Amino acid sequence: MTLLLRASHDLTMAVSRPMVRRRLVGVEGLEHLPLDGPCVLVSNHLSFADHFVYEALVFAVRGEQAAFLTKAESFTGWRSIWFDSVGAVPVDRSRPAREVLAIADRVFDAGRVLVVYPEGTRNPRPTMLDFKDGGFRFAERAGVPVIPAALWGAQDVLPIGSRVPRSGQVRVVFGPPLLPDPELPRADRIRDFTERGRAAVSTLLERATSDQPPLAADMADRISMLAEAIVERGLSGADTTDPGVRRQQAATLLRIARHFDPDNVAVRTGTVRLRGLRAMNAPQPLKVFGLLRVRAGAERLLREDAENLMAHYVLGRWHMMMPRITGGRPEQAVEHLARAERLGGADSRFAMAHAEALLAASRPEQAAAALDRVIAAPVPDQRTRLRRERAMALRERDSTLSTV
Repeated sequence: MTLLLRASHDLTMAVSRPMVRRRLVGVEGLEHLPLDGPCVLVSNHLSFADHFVYEALVFAVRGEQAAFLTKAESFTGWRSIWFDSVGAVPVDRSRPAREVLAIADRVFDAGRVLVVYPEGTRNPRPTMLDFKDGGFRFAERAGVPVIPAALWGAQDVLPIGSRVPRSGQVRVVFGPPLLPDPELPRADRIRDFTERGRAAVSTLLERATSDQPPLAADMADRISMLAEAIVERGLSGADTTDPGVRRQQAATLLRIARHFDPDNVAVRTGTVRLRGLRAMNAPQPLKVFGLLRVRAGAERLLREDAENLMAHYVLGRWHMMMPRITGGRPEQAVEHLARAERLGGADSRFAMAHAEALLAASRPEQAAAALDRVIAAPVPDQRTRLRRERAMALRERDSTLSTV
């Protein structure tokens, strides 16, 4: 991305993403959006504001821009730089369909989300128009899933013909992925795929326009779980995305969740943990200040709920890394991480942290037992495998541990 494109992108996102967050009154089913890999997102189309709503949510989940097919006539003069910077992809509607398929293939080859509005035009009404099958053809040809979604309220934020955003309330609902039926002949398969996609979006639109509001606590809990999954992804050791981007994604999701339910415990817990990760990467004076805030936040959570797993984990880690002069206590680390291991069940990261705290507290026999629990734990992913290898290496390298 050129310097001019980057400046246009950063300025636009600095304005549009907070604007979207402030206008969201409901986001449901966001967990259906894949964390990576190509897919086609199909939705009803109310307003030009739809692009910014989906851009903000796709970035929060995936850490990347979605691609939006946009008529080539929009790419004129300085406008072309701006359209490029917000993820728009020019399509010459007078060119053969093969050219459009090639554009879609380039988006999929880059592993991106392609947003398609199958109605073909803005339709600020709750009754949808017939769907064109282009997006479904793209997905079927490339072997990628279709993610149905629907939104309502964007037509009030940026009505057709308006250039200035207005106040309004936007509600977005995502549905489970759809795949074509491989048993059908291709023509029937595309027709069936399109019909099922329209039916799914129609059902989601009914939900988005319903007078019954979504449960704030449920939305906040689900979005917080997604934020935690993204944080874990960034810590996995196998993630190719900048950890700073992962933290930015998680922070965006937690802001959205907090907007729905400000006192939600899961949101506050995730915020404390994220604050700790950010403090670890801050310059030294800010690092100390940030970590002191982390301790205060974790202790506040434990006063409200003595069985808060992540608060025990964060506070245990805090005591492990902080020197005594600033309040760090190895004994406190052992206590908190022992509780975290008990609450965390089969998740070996808590047993590993407990083992490290026991080593720091010069308790080798108990540390060896904790390391054995790490080694014996299930290995569902690469991060767990690396943790297990580290535990085995500690057992072999340290003569005190290996002879216990």
